[in-house]
Amino acid sequence: MNNSDLKLEDKEDSRLSFLQEKQGELVRLVETINQVETNEDWRKLKELFLNGVVDKLEHQLRDEAGKQEVNLPKLYRLQGQIEWAKKYTNLKKISDDKRLEIENL
Repeated sequence: MNNSDLKLEDKEDSRLSFLQEKQGELVRLVETINQVETNEDWRKLKELFLNGVVDKLEHQLRDEAGKQEVNLPKLYRLQGQIEWAKKYTNLKKISDDKRLEIENL
């Protein structure tokens, strides 16, 4: 009996199991994101709070960039916060990215 064949099968089984588990998690995540996106409370929160956050950060960035002496760390921090805010306020894009990740598995 060749034990190397058993080890190879175990590795393949564990890899397949991991991929199936990861796929299941991503599917649940996409379903949850889609449910949240269709929720009226999410729309209100986004309209009243999150959209304003992006606008406020962009205004701060413009103000900082227009100063005589620019504080580069603050400028970079604001840029990162804007990217983060834009990324996490667009649930459709997050859902689409996760769907693509599922397809790639």
